[in-house]
Amino acid sequence: MKGEKDYKVAGRKFEIFFEKDNNVFCGKRLSGSKDIKVDTLFTISKDSLIMTFPDYHLEGYQVKNIVYAYLKDNIPGYGILAGKNKFKYNIDKYLIKIVYEQITHKYIKRKSEKYYFMLDSKNLNIVDFKKL
Repeated sequence: MKGEKDYKVAGRKFEIFFEKDNNVFCGKRLSGSKDIKVDTLFTISKDSLIMTFPDYHLEGYQVKNIVYAYLKDNIPGYGILAGKNKFKYNIDKYLIKIVYEQITHKYIKRKSEKYYFMLDSKNLNIVDFKKL
């Protein structure tokens, strides 16, 4: 699919609206409408979509929940609300590489802790974990 020049990075996102049988219907929602209104609706065969992007159905919150649960269970004293959380993703065909940084401020000092995760994109199991 070819992106159009009039759409900005911070503007409308490409969304999947509907899946039926072996087809996926997607496009960019027109601004200012609560209903689904698009200027061009694309139809893609689900088989070719899965072959190219095996984790197309994956939502960001699913990956974040796996990271939070793992850190809560394996790092003593870890708390999600302890500071500002930053995620950087690198998605390969079969692996999701994540650098998670938690930034806390105590008085004037800034403390940052980084963790590296590698997840299998098919079953979302953690393949590798390192504290950086």
